[in-house]
Amino acid sequence: MRPKSLLLLALALGCGLVASIGISQVMDRNNSPHVKLETVPIYVALHNINLGDPIDAKMLSLQEWPKDRVPHGAISTLEELQGRRPRTTIIEGEPILEGKLLNKGEMSDPIRGITKGMRLYTIKVDAEKSAAGLLGPGDRVDVQLFVRKDQRTGVDTAKSKIILQNVRVYAVDQAIQRSADGGEERSVAKTISLLLKPDQASKLALAAQVGEISLIPRNPDDEDQAEVAETTVDDLLNPNGEMNTRAKEQGVTTKEQPADNSGGGLIGAIKSAIAPKAPYRMEIVEAQAVREVLFDNETGRPMRQAAENTGASGPTIHPSAGGPAPSGPAPKGDDGKPGEKMLEEFPIDFNQPK
Repeated sequence: MRPKSLLLLALALGCGLVASIGISQVMDRNNSPHVKLETVPIYVALHNINLGDPIDAKMLSLQEWPKDRVPHGAISTLEELQGRRPRTTIIEGEPILEGKLLNKGEMSDPIRGITKGMRLYTIKVDAEKSAAGLLGPGDRVDVQLFVRKDQRTGVDTAKSKIILQNVRVYAVDQAIQRSADGGEERSVAKTISLLLKPDQASKLALAAQVGEISLIPRNPDDEDQAEVAETTVDDLLNPNGEMNTRAKEQGVTTKEQPADNSGGGLIGAIKSAIAPKAPYRMEIVEAQAVREVLFDNETGRPMRQAAENTGASGPTIHPSAGGPAPSGPAPKGDDGKPGEKMLEEFPIDFNQPK
């Protein structure tokens, strides 16, 4: 047999041997018993458990969970749940965790839920100041202050202004969180607690002493800060009242149309009717000269004398006539006052009764 044939035969035998070994390993792996995951029993909520409700065995189910997937603090014995209440709403299928439970015998603990670095400030409200019962824990509001005119506090006129924006409602009366199904009854709140920074709490405390505080609800996803100015009585009486549109309510931005100041329509007709009319002119021929006199278009009385035709450019017109500006010197009378002598020598007496 030739050497080349021997080499090919040896290569084929090697490939077959490798293939047989691989198939054998796969078959051994499939025939081996499955590895069992290590599990531990924990209690899971059978249905929603509201804030503050006492926990009993009827609300729970003991389930086996993979050990590596059990949340930290999961409860595994009923003894750990005796006399305990949730500090927040527990959802159906959620593991019962130590961090979500109050201590044994406690009814509620809202103070422990305050974020580090924040403060809780509670204000008294009524239907007008709390959006008629629409507010609930977790909502976002702007805080508006109204102050009356009071010379003792230096307030010269009644005014209102939004002093805080995008503030979180922490609690309404005694409820610090909504129920899981959101189906709790709405009622007009008597107190609302706001979550504030320390300087904001001081500002709100002062505002409560000098005026009246109202809460204005805002969209929870609206994080933009609005430019807010003071609103006074004069602003309310401004003749150009603001008008809302459907586009504004839906958040659609549109280009503002420029105001029409062309004077068309009724306003334009009124303006043209009351606009001053230009004076009319009359040339007076004298022995040695020709002069021009302006007459008021309404009364017919002569006005200041126009410039004599002695090289002066254009007529001299009194500023009250509404015509072009004077372009030449007006002739002076004997007393030095322009035009008065001309008026006295004019042949028509306008003072005579008609």
